[in-house]
Amino acid sequence: MRGRGRKERALRLTGTLCVAASAVLAACGDPVAPADREDPGAGPDPVPAPIDLSRAWATSTPEAEGFDPELLGSVFADAAGAVPNIRALVAVRNGRLVEEAYFGGMHRDSAFDMRSVTKTVTALLVGLASDRGLLDPEGLITDWLPDPSLRSEHGGIRVRDLLTMTSGMQWSDEEDFGPWVRSGRPVGYVLDLPIVAPPGRRFIYNTGGSHLLTVIVENVVEGSALEFAERELLGPLGIGNKRWPVMQDSVIVGGAALALRPRDAAKVGQLLLQGGRSGSRQIISRSWVEAQIGRLVEVGDIGHVLRDAGYGYQTWSDRRGGGDDVSAFVLWGYGGQFVWVVPDRQLVVVAQTHWRGTGDHDGRQADAVADLIVHRVIEAARPIRR
Repeated sequence: MRGRGRKERALRLTGTLCVAASAVLAACGDPVAPADREDPGAGPDPVPAPIDLSRAWATSTPEAEGFDPELLGSVFADAAGAVPNIRALVAVRNGRLVEEAYFGGMHRDSAFDMRSVTKTVTALLVGLASDRGLLDPEGLITDWLPDPSLRSEHGGIRVRDLLTMTSGMQWSDEEDFGPWVRSGRPVGYVLDLPIVAPPGRRFIYNTGGSHLLTVIVENVVEGSALEFAERELLGPLGIGNKRWPVMQDSVIVGGAALALRPRDAAKVGQLLLQGGRSGSRQIISRSWVEAQIGRLVEVGDIGHVLRDAGYGYQTWSDRRGGGDDVSAFVLWGYGGQFVWVVPDRQLVVVAQTHWRGTGDHDGRQADAVADLIVHRVIEAARPIRR
């Protein structure tokens, strides 16, 4: 899934549960007209009204949305040199598409396998099922996951524990992902692994556990999990051009493999930024979104990508992800697939790369893409004074 080596070792760190999640999300309100865009010490940007995500993106210019146009232009001009495998870079601010570029023969209608960005979409499906009363994240996985591989040790694992990567089940993407895919037992393989920590106590990044979430969704909704996703999430977001493969159990892969157009990946980030709203419609509850992008687990420093990381529901956060004093939440996939959201700047940045065969096990490509976003695109997004 993700870059391994250094990052894999970092993800084995024990995470400590927070007493309360910090809300990274800015409150949605009435649009406020930008005034002076030149004060670098300004606080959070004014929050525009939620845009209707079922429609195509409205476009704007860097100047109109508060970017330094020369700096933003240089980022896009230099992207291929900084990250040779980059395939797409998209910047959205204030709900408007400001800049996009495609590389390596790709174009805006190309759908990219965004690897572990899939996990965040999976968590949205769980939230939609929860909103409809079909499951309870505080409930036990044994209530919705009947499988012969379940053991008594699984009895204390909640759905919430899968969402926050604190199930206590052993897993290593480096060691387990390939055998898991080839096993033909996408649920049984995960459940057969040892329990190495009490549920809710230790952060262990677990792609197999993310797949258990889509199996749970499949077990509680009408039709398949994919049909539920198309009906309740992807359709309302106007996302039709996508690929979401299934495992051998005929359930969509919960931890990876969802392919999205860059513009559509930006819609997922914008939905979270807007507190689950699309125009006047509340697609998913605001309380779920606050938990999903919140800081439920402390993870710490993960190389160059995230310097002060936390984890919510299948979604990363970073207190310094928008700069030294500005938070961000991040959808992150192997090899540098990112949807990077900075609420204080009303900014969504999407990056997609060619990752197959790159051997990005130590995360160097992901680091390079994150540097392009954090140190350059976000720097170009000047604060807007209230």
